[in-house]
Order: sequence, then C-alpha cells, then structure tokens
Amino acid sequence: MNLFLSMSVFRRVAETESFSETARELGLSQPTVSKHISALEDHLKVKLLNRSTRQLSLTEIGRQYYVQCTHILDELSATQATIRDHQLVPSGTLRINLPVTFGEVEIVPHIWKFLSQYPELNLDLIMVDHYVDLVKEGVDCAIRVGPLTDSSLIARKIGSFQRITVATPEYLAKFGEPNNLSDLKDHDCIVFTLLTTRDDWQFTGPKGPESIQVHGRLSVNNPRMMHDAVLEHVGIAVIPTWLIDDDIKKGNVKQILSEYRPRSMDIHVLYPQRQFVPAKVRCFIDYFQQALNP
Repeated sequence: MNLFLSMSVFRRVAETESFSETARELGLSQPTVSKHISALEDHLKVKLLNRSTRQLSLTEIGRQYYVQCTHILDELSATQATIRDHQLVPSGTLRINLPVTFGEVEIVPHIWKFLSQYPELNLDLIMVDHYVDLVKEGVDCAIRVGPLTDSSLIARKIGSFQRITVATPEYLAKFGEPNNLSDLKDHDCIVFTLLTTRDDWQFTGPKGPESIQVHGRLSVNNPRMMHDAVLEHVGIAVIPTWLIDDDIKKGNVKQILSEYRPRSMDIHVLYPQRQFVPAKVRCFIDYFQQALNP
C-alpha cells in the first residue's frame, strides 16, 4: 500500500465528494480510487466515508482524518519543495578540503567573490595537505592536485598548471648551471614528497619523455617550504609556476633547463556522489573551473 498516495486520493474524494471526479483529476480509474479508500480504511481500522448510490459523505472520524491528512500532505509538499529548491539554489554549508599552499594562492583569492555571488551559502574550508576521507569526515568535496589515487570518488577536472625547474643565481654561481638532465645528478635537488614520483623527475624534452633520478639533502611535503628553500639557495627544484613566477620576474630565481618541461599537474574536484549532486557542489565546480581558466 502506498500510504501517501491513498491519503492524496482520500483528500480529493473528500473535497469533490465524487469517486469519478477524483479519478478524472488524478488520471486513475474509478475502481482504483475505490480500492485506495478501502485500503486506507483497512489500514486505519475505521470507516472514513458513508457511501450510497447517490452521494458520498465523510463520517465523523473521516472529517477529523481529513483535517490531519490535509496538514500532513501540505507539510510533505512543502518539504519536497524545500529539497528541490536546495537542489536548484546553492544554500546551506559547503565543506571543502583544500591543499594548504595551493588553496592559499589559487583558491582563497576567489572565495570572497564566490561568497558574494551565492549569499545563501556558507563555506567551511578545511586546509590540510594530508589525505581526508570525504565520507567519514562529512566533507562535500575536495580539490586535489596531481595524479589521483582514490577511485571510489567522482573526479571532475577543473584545470591544470605548469611547473618549471628553477634555482637562484647565487646557487648557480656557486655550483654551476646544469645543461641537460644528467647534470642534475651532481646537484642538490629539493624533493617534493607528496608526489608519487618523488625523486624520479619526469620531463618532456627534445627527444620526448625522459626521467632522471635525483637526490638532495632536503625533502619537503609543502610547496611553500620548497619555495622558501629555493630562495635560501638550498638547491634546484621543480616548482609550480603560480608559486614562483613573481620571484622570476624580480630576478630572485632563474628558470633552468627550459627545453625540458616537467609534467604538468591536473587540478580535480572530488566528491562522493555520482547522482543528485547538490547545487552547492555543482556551483563550486562550475565557478572555479572558470576562475582557474580565465
């Protein structure tokens, strides 16, 4: 028995005082309308309608049930409308996991405009570099940079960025500038540990894909620290352009091995659901796909 459907049928029968009129309105047969009323009476163990060949009328308990039934169905309709609105209009709290440095430099500057565009939306930013279980932690979506490893999540690519190989002029003056990838073996290379390739640096050069195993005294798991280490003349690093461009323009850092391009990094938004993606997640994805690809 579909209780809510039977309640809806009863409501219209009570209002129209006609099985045939109710059947016509709801697109049902008259016997089906009668079966819904009988099933509802059997379920409640009461008589809701007085039936005769000429007319229908509510019993005393039927009139009471009609009032309560109308209230329940109206509340249900309002709730469904609210849920639909949440799917159409971004609202509520959106919990987002961001990598710390990438979030600070590339995402946070756009957040203020994003919030002004969606006034009914609240943001809860969780900025950490370690892995976050979205389902367990109740996170709506996450931005991940680089190769993806969690196949249980849905991934939507929203952009990518280039990386370059750099060192300070002071470091190069002291240790010499490498002319090819094999020269990197004689240098201190700053290793970024959050990449699966770590000290296996991969490039596309004049002859196609190439890689080199590097070493160095410093390994880091934070791009900002890698940036600072380069500026302190610690060694050579492969670093995102968005983090180092200003220093190159100022002459603090020099790009080297420009004919060898490090592998670019894709930017994805990950979220748990495949169907019925909330409006707040959809608008975040769409907004930042445009923001990161002006």
